[in-house]
Amino acid sequence: MANCQFSIFNSRCLAVWMVAFQVSCFGAARELSNHFQDKPDPGSGGGISVKVSPIEGLEDALVIEATEYKVYAANVDRQAGTVSLRGLPPGRYDVILKYVAKIYEGVTLEESGNFVKLSKADLDSLEGVIWVSEDYFNKKQIGRLGGNGKIMKLVVEEIRDKRTFMPDGTEMKDTMIRRLDLWEMRKTGQVWQTKNCRNLFREERPTPYGKGAYCQFYYVEALGGARVGDSVVTLPPFDAAAAKTSLAPHFYRATHQEKQKK
Repeated sequence: MANCQFSIFNSRCLAVWMVAFQVSCFGAARELSNHFQDKPDPGSGGGISVKVSPIEGLEDALVIEATEYKVYAANVDRQAGTVSLRGLPPGRYDVILKYVAKIYEGVTLEESGNFVKLSKADLDSLEGVIWVSEDYFNKKQIGRLGGNGKIMKLVVEEIRDKRTFMPDGTEMKDTMIRRLDLWEMRKTGQVWQTKNCRNLFREERPTPYGKGAYCQFYYVEALGGARVGDSVVTLPPFDAAAAKTSLAPHFYRATHQEKQKK
């Protein structure tokens, strides 16, 4: 499983490792590299199903267990207009729907719902850890951040649209890499450190250098917190037209772009 535990002090080392990892996984056109995702258990009777509208333009669907940091690729049935997954062990699950340039997510960031507003100092510190980690990516977006003030979770989008090469030296022309992660940050004294970082999704798609665009994030509460036992749980129908980008005051978003060298 692609979990990693590290602090701000050794995140630079992880960034170096990730450069090698990412470069070794490149392909052509829009390509997914989701071999790090978990596999459903055929012996488990639990599952999730949700009617999705519109189904057109939906590229990928993920089911997340945000406590143990498990992530599964769900099945998209375009004829039936549904997203579903069977073989889930008992637990609490969230759904992420990935369109071409929009992400609808219901990720559980705080189990008890005891969200707090952050001070500017805490928010700056949290953002700073994200911005300096894994500098292979030159654009980063916190799609949503929230927690109880001691433990904060973040859905993070990272993009590389800079010049990139294959291990053999071949240039990857007009290609961007996008990765979606779930982070857990914990506060020790006055310092925020990374407890977990889970890779959820990765793609490559054609784009001119410097033109890789962020996805637009939508938080959809109905896509989160599904309690799954030994049967398939049907979520309320999802309608993208009803989703809003606005957030409650205890949730945060932010973007960062590497400064271009003169």
